[in-house]
Amino acid sequence: MITVPYPQDHIFYNNRGIDYGEKGEHDLAIKDFTKAIKLKPDYALAYNNRGTVYRDKGEYDKAIADCSKAIQLNPGYAEPYSNRGAAYRNKGNYDRAIKDYDMAIQLKPDFVQAYYNRGLAYHEKREFDLAIKDYSKAIGLNPKLFHPYYNRGNAYLQRGDFDNAIEDYSKAIELNPELGPAYCNRGEAWLCLKEWNKAKADLTAAKDKGIDIIAAFHNGYKDVETFERQKGFQVPEDIKRMLTQRLRVRYPKTRKILDENRKPMESPDVVNLREQLRNTGTPLGTYLKVKPSFGIKTSSTEAFVVDRKTRDNLIAAHPSSADILKPFLHGRALRRWHAEPQEKWLIFAHRGIAINEYPAILKHLENHKDSLHKRSGKQEWYELPISLDKSHRFLQPKLVCPNLYNHQTFAVDTAGFYCGDTCYLIPTEELWLCGLLNSRVVEWFYAQESNQLTIDYLRARSGYMQQIPVPDLTSTQKALIGKFVDYLIYLQQQPTINSRDLAYASDRMMLGYFERIIEGMVYEAYLPDELHKSRKHLFQPLFNEQLPPLEEIQGDKMSACRDIFELLYEKTNPVAVNLFFLDSVKPVRIIEGKL
Repeated sequence: MITVPYPQDHIFYNNRGIDYGEKGEHDLAIKDFTKAIKLKPDYALAYNNRGTVYRDKGEYDKAIADCSKAIQLNPGYAEPYSNRGAAYRNKGNYDRAIKDYDMAIQLKPDFVQAYYNRGLAYHEKREFDLAIKDYSKAIGLNPKLFHPYYNRGNAYLQRGDFDNAIEDYSKAIELNPELGPAYCNRGEAWLCLKEWNKAKADLTAAKDKGIDIIAAFHNGYKDVETFERQKGFQVPEDIKRMLTQRLRVRYPKTRKILDENRKPMESPDVVNLREQLRNTGTPLGTYLKVKPSFGIKTSSTEAFVVDRKTRDNLIAAHPSSADILKPFLHGRALRRWHAEPQEKWLIFAHRGIAINEYPAILKHLENHKDSLHKRSGKQEWYELPISLDKSHRFLQPKLVCPNLYNHQTFAVDTAGFYCGDTCYLIPTEELWLCGLLNSRVVEWFYAQESNQLTIDYLRARSGYMQQIPVPDLTSTQKALIGKFVDYLIYLQQQPTINSRDLAYASDRMMLGYFERIIEGMVYEAYLPDELHKSRKHLFQPLFNEQLPPLEEIQGDKMSACRDIFELLYEKTNPVAVNLFFLDSVKPVRIIEGKL
């Protein structure tokens, strides 16, 4: 007979919480552990389990609090010491973590996980001999675990003991043939021994298993030339090509070490900076008055999106067509700062449209009737999946970015373009936000938060977009950023900016320099203490210059912009000085990948 647990049973909620946690459903797990604690306030096991899930979520202070409560309730309980140690280690407090692991091992001498975790902490402290000793103890207690072999191999590699490193990587691969990082790191060890064919085979295997071998290599070395200088020999050209950075690696800040969950460990500097930025201001989704969204799903672009010739023909055939032909933006054609006309028009056949009033449009759509019938949704075959009352989000001022992009690519649209679902829309009149969202700080935070850290294109995901923190700035600071956004929009529209004529090289430089000025202000907005401690100020020197708003510039605006550029670019100007030395600030170096 199957016994059904009574719904109020604390053990039932704890066990279900464990199941949720193993499946990665953290919020549901926390909810169940909280219910178990409510039913049994002295339930040390549930506190420890909830602490473990909080740590998996990256909420380390909550994890430490829960594990501490479990220890208070049951001082002889070894697991919460190990889990609390792991949370301290994630925060970069390795000495405090080691004390907790020591206590866990004292209480439970055969505690494999505690030995392994203490090894990780020693490893992060670069105390490789102690790390190797703890990894070896974990292997002795359970020789079937692959990650102690892998991380012991990493410690040997970093110590320069390449033969032992290769032996450990080989054992880890024997236990887990799909362990891509082991192939990658064994490949590096073979490189150090000048075993070119074996190195190439392992690097190829790692790449086949989904490892970004270029990013992994650049975690340890600035470039191949740096590796060659350190080792004192040349790498063959075919391997050099494998490891050459063709595209900018996007923030490869994980370590070579695997944590107890078999994932590459993050640098505590990265973890702490991400948390600091998250707590800097109000999440974008809360700050905005209107919720962001994607554009209209046009499905068959050939049917609903037309070029100028087709548009003109439709209007000529029946003038009413003009009423529902709207200027259209496609995400792939967007550039930073300014949404320019793309010579495309959307047939805005919204739900409930009286299509017979637009005979030329109906005739055009009938050419695509079979494919349009196959779409899912409640719309008629000739309709778009949007109602008329939703069109206001296109007509008001907004920021737009493509759903796929290599760098932050937000543009200002005040012309009322209709957008397809390849665009992400942020309805707002606060156009200074375009400067914030196009910054490296926001790109770094977004890539970290959405776990898009490779050289692949970033993908706009609304849930993560809305988590971007908006720092608490004064109205004058926002206006100053907005002033430079206006300059950039104007410059982006000028033919000389994209000219290859050397006579206009300084104009191209001006656009990049104004972008860098916005970068500097955004860094100061998010990291004021760090910048001011290093005597880096951008807002005040720019205020002192009393730069004119674009709309107040009389006469030749381009000449005025060139004058502003020359003023701010002059090497003794405080703005130029502070920008030049900006990467002396550690968080800036982290964000810009210079550590």
